[in-house]
Amino acid sequence: YSGKPTVYLFFLGHGCLHCTEQLQKFAAKSAELEKLGVNVVGISTDDVSKLQTALKNYEPQTYPFPLVSDGSLAAFKAWRCFDDFEQKPLHGTYFVDGLGRLRWWDTGAEPFMDVDFLLQELPRLMQFTPTLTTTAAKN
Repeated sequence: YSGKPTVYLFFLGHGCLHCTEQLQKFAAKSAELEKLGVNVVGISTDDVSKLQTALKNYEPQTYPFPLVSDGSLAAFKAWRCFDDFEQKPLHGTYFVDGLGRLRWWDTGAEPFMDVDFLLQELPRLMQFTPTLTTTAAKN
């Protein structure tokens, strides 16, 4: 997804009903996200076999975006979507623009559910280009 605006959904596996609800909300808005040119990727705490089993259990429901396994929690930890004190993964939603810059995120005990808010913010977040100004010190 390098070079493409992407929303990453870190979810606590299909055993988490809140996570399933979040995935369904994003799936329902996938056409609107696609129209903006934004990809979605779901990253699960389930290992590959559990993720495959969970997806079979939800058939005929499918998701219009890829769901990947992070059973080792390496990505959760790298993205700081992990509670080091309690040694538990957290829910996380991240938006990375086409230049690879993290523009927005939400992490915590509950998954982010307000897809309409994010849809309103994404055009603004994708247009934002920070400028750096410097001033020379005068002696």
